[in-house]
Amino acid sequence: MAKVTRRKPAKRGAKKRSNKRKPNQQGFPYIACFFALVLIAFIGYFVFAVDKPTAQVKPKKATVKNEEVLPEKPQPQWDYVDILKTKEVKVEIPEQQKSTQPYQMQCGSFRQQGDAESLKAKIAFQGLESQVKKTGNWYRVILGPYERKRLAEKQRHKLQRAKINGCLIWFWR
Repeated sequence: MAKVTRRKPAKRGAKKRSNKRKPNQQGFPYIACFFALVLIAFIGYFVFAVDKPTAQVKPKKATVKNEEVLPEKPQPQWDYVDILKTKEVKVEIPEQQKSTQPYQMQCGSFRQQGDAESLKAKIAFQGLESQVKKTGNWYRVILGPYERKRLAEKQRHKLQRAKINGCLIWFWR
């Protein structure tokens, strides 16, 4: 019996080797040269065709037989510009109602007192005074009381610039 041996299959992407070497059979690139010559001819034609001045058209002389006189400029029909100079506009501005309750700002609510004290310290570094109040099982960090909401908003923006976010403003409890 004849002995049969099997070759291992070639690995993926491996090139097949052959004993025969093919000589380089690249010829002269006729097509590329043809396109290059056509392109050069087109550019040359374009440069010379655009460079030539076109025939200039001489303007025709206007012949005016009878000069027409324009009518006078019409006068404006509206006199609102003069009226507005002396006009007074009365605007009624309602008085702002002052709130009867002061405002507070709450910046956090924590289960552990240490977390609340930590936030209180961060707020103190911004130059603001805060308090830690215990309500039930929660420790709330609050600022205030403020007479006007605008003052509370001003301090909230200061805290936001210091990356202390989440502060809410509401009436004092």
